[in-house]
Amino acid sequence: MNAVFVPFERKSRSVAVYEALREKIRAGFWKPGEQIYTEADLGEAFNVGRSTVREALNLLKAGNWVYTIPGTGTFVGTPDFVCLDPENIQDVLQVMEFRVGYEPYCASLAAQRIKPKEIEVLLSYVRRQEINVASEEKENLAEFAEMDMSFHCLIAQATRNTLFAHSFELIREHFLKQQVISASYPERRGKALRYHQQVIQAFKERDRGQAERVMREHVRETRNSISALLKKGKECPMKEVV
Repeated sequence: MNAVFVPFERKSRSVAVYEALREKIRAGFWKPGEQIYTEADLGEAFNVGRSTVREALNLLKAGNWVYTIPGTGTFVGTPDFVCLDPENIQDVLQVMEFRVGYEPYCASLAAQRIKPKEIEVLLSYVRRQEINVASEEKENLAEFAEMDMSFHCLIAQATRNTLFAHSFELIREHFLKQQVISASYPERRGKALRYHQQVIQAFKERDRGQAERVMREHVRETRNSISALLKKGKECPMKEVV
């Protein structure tokens, strides 16, 4: 094989394999219609099992990055893209609507499946948010938004469902846009911090119902607040803080 892959130090999640293959396709290593490596070759290249490779390929197929011809192999397709512009306010609000339906169930699953070490990581994100929550420094606002996004991303990963994790990756850029808007207002940072603390408590107690309720309230309140701010004609501070 001519492609250079860096094997993961241990068995990797299929999302990581998916992302690496997707970047190879984006970079033009394989052209549309060209056959990619076999499952066995990919497993060897990434140092993962065949089942992990299959899950990664299924994610690629879902976006038309690849397609399979039975008995022949897997080939590069014409990918579908999420046609949403993070600089378009209406598209940002569309993503907020998606989050209202998506994230509460993520939190419910994560409450059952999250590992203690992952809860500790969530706590570390919240502690960093607590440190800069009162600060008006632009770099601290950016960090708050990054920690917010990392918090929600880890919850998606903790579902142990590759489709939930993949869905978060699709909206990552739009999500960050929302978090920057939200973090620019002190009262919004405080509310987000309190919701995060409640979600973590629900995870510690393995309370799926409470985790889902808190997350639903969190994303709904965020959606309503951002929508109200935008309707008042306030400028989006995205370019000022990132």
